[in-house]
Amino acid sequence: MDFTIPHLCCVLISLIAGVAHGLEITSQGPTSIEKASSESVKLDCQFSLAPVDSGPLDIEWSLLASDNQKEDKVVILYSGDRAYEDYYPAVKGRAHFNSPDPKNGDASINLTGLKSSDTGTYQCKVKKAPGIRSRKMLLTVMGEWVAMDYILNRRYSAIYS
Repeated sequence: MDFTIPHLCCVLISLIAGVAHGLEITSQGPTSIEKASSESVKLDCQFSLAPVDSGPLDIEWSLLASDNQKEDKVVILYSGDRAYEDYYPAVKGRAHFNSPDPKNGDASINLTGLKSSDTGTYQCKVKKAPGIRSRKMLLTVMGEWVAMDYILNRRYSAIYS
């Protein structure tokens, strides 16, 4: 078989491209989750690294603004081998990384004691030079049926919070 230089270059480039895949988000789970108020939820964000990813690892979870006039809110960070879990006051003490060591490929977070104000689109952003990858998840927190009372006029009414 006779190989020409352009043919060999094409084969070499194809091999390099096939091997040099960098940072990837590998989560395959749902991108939309519904939970009741006061429950807990795991927002999944698994990732894999390759040898070409040589920079420091940063993980950032944000609650994306619902309109262009507001800023995204950083919920929780991992940077410099340290987790910053009390970053956003609205979820202080309720947002934690799922893994004690997120650099091993699990950037997932757990939100506990859900409130209706936690509803929104969350973005997991994983950065390790030269790659940046992200995944978005919509969380909908539904209120709870608190009580159902029998009213004097013999009608039922529901109190919804």
